[in-house]
Amino acid sequence: MNNKTATSALDIVNWFCHRAQSSGITLPEPKIQHLLFLAQIHYALKSGRFLMPSLFVCEQSGFYEATIRNIMQFGLPLMPAPALDSQTADFLELIWQKYASRTETELGSFILSLDCWKQSYRPEADVIIDPMLLADSFADSISSRQPRHNKSAETKIRLSQNGPVKVSAWHPRKLKDSDTQKEN
Repeated sequence: MNNKTATSALDIVNWFCHRAQSSGITLPEPKIQHLLFLAQIHYALKSGRFLMPSLFVCEQSGFYEATIRNIMQFGLPLMPAPALDSQTADFLELIWQKYASRTETELGSFILSLDCWKQSYRPEADVIIDPMLLADSFADSISSRQPRHNKSAETKIRLSQNGPVKVSAWHPRKLKDSDTQKEN
């Protein structure tokens, strides 16, 4: 798989764990799984490549990387700090800044609200998914959550002699045919 940046998912997990440790945080395995999945999807959207070679399994609590789940049953193995290139480390730092402040429950709720999870989840079985195939669905879910900014609906509060006044955009009234005939 030449279409990847890191050599394994363990390198990315190790980076997140070292980053958490430097912030005085302990990462539980489910939160690591959420961060790993979000990093993989965001990287696929950004570059069209895999961040690391991995397959994710879709289950009722979100997505998980099976090898990492098995390794994490016994705790994170002792490993030196990951040797990732600066671009990858900068990218992971952005993911950390965006998602690490959320609790495990908040991250889980976020992932379960995504269309890509809703389309992949099957209650009767765990489904192995390709993250590249989920990237577009993930992007659509995120863009549909962005609030539409409507300048005409903006209101401001201004102070007048009589106190605060709500000011909104001016919309001229539509003239009726009878009004236009009176002017002529």
